[in-house]
Amino acid sequence: MDERSIREIIREELKKLKGMTWGQRLGYIWDYYKPLMAAILAVILVISIGVSIYRNMQINHLLNVYFVNCNSTELDAQAITDDFAEYIGGIGAKDEILLDTSTILDAEDTSQYSMASQMKFTAVVAAGDVDVAIFDSEQYEKYRDGYGLEDLSEVLSEEQLSRWENALAYGKDEETGKEIPVALDVQKASLMEQSNAYNGEKVYAVVMANSSHTDMSARFLEYLMQ
Repeated sequence: MDERSIREIIREELKKLKGMTWGQRLGYIWDYYKPLMAAILAVILVISIGVSIYRNMQINHLLNVYFVNCNSTELDAQAITDDFAEYIGGIGAKDEILLDTSTILDAEDTSQYSMASQMKFTAVVAAGDVDVAIFDSEQYEKYRDGYGLEDLSEVLSEEQLSRWENALAYGKDEETGKEIPVALDVQKASLMEQSNAYNGEKVYAVVMANSSHTDMSARFLEYLMQ
């Protein structure tokens, strides 16, 4: 065991550093204290993850909505979130509604941002963190048959299905091959027309099959169709 006093150790270290350039000093300090720094960084990382998990546990996620390939410069996500919260009678201080307008899906776009966006969306869908998705025609066609879209007859009431009959869009059940309602054509919805979110093109609202908030998803579809 080293019996030198802390003062002696510091004096010796200072002597070593005195004859070095600044570059040499930084390298020496890094090599000497690297294990300690790594341990400190690991502790900071664990604490950060813990804080994030704790904060998420305190939040009650009500709904996650993704507007895919929309003209986000014309769409005010916060205004829609606030308006929907008011529509359902308000939400609590710990309740949260996520409305994402930044997701871009384009198979022909190989830019770093586009690829990262596609990977992120695939991950959040797989994790069940997408309740409602708003798709343009191209993306809807890709997801329509056998890609995990919920049967809207399991989400909406018979009265709603009857009222929105002309807006229903159909796809095939991935197990039975039967035609089922999987989307609502919301092109003419006032929100879409007023915000010009999709430049007047065909737009479909779907509920993902692994959504954990189907009741609230139904309320959001109702909100869009009002």
